[in-house]
Amino acid sequence: MALGKIKADTLEHSTAGSLDTQFVVNGSAKTWANYKTASTYVLNDSFNYASLTDVSAGLALHTFTNVFSNTFYSYVGMSNEVTSGASLTAKTTSTCRQYSYNSSGSATDTTENSFLAHGDLA
Repeated sequence: MALGKIKADTLEHSTAGSLDTQFVVNGSAKTWANYKTASTYVLNDSFNYASLTDVSAGLALHTFTNVFSNTFYSYVGMSNEVTSGASLTAKTTSTCRQYSYNSSGSATDTTENSFLAHGDLA
């Protein structure tokens, strides 16, 4: 059985083909999380997370293990509440705040939330 190999500019797998490492560096999420804010804050699963902090109702503070090189990274946050929204604010190279809202526009904790960010790590 042939094993995959790593080259300086390409990842090659014996059956799945190859992938330019620039896609991995530039095209992959540098941090992501799926978490719960209802009753308690729980990270269900995550990557590159130092912590998730309950700031107030509907407001989570994401803190990254490996920081971004600048604040121009692209990020997305979502909530599972069908009639609600989510917004992201106060972005730094090491943190980002995510608000979850209900249909009345009030900040609220929810049972499932998602966050991800793409950009250059420092």
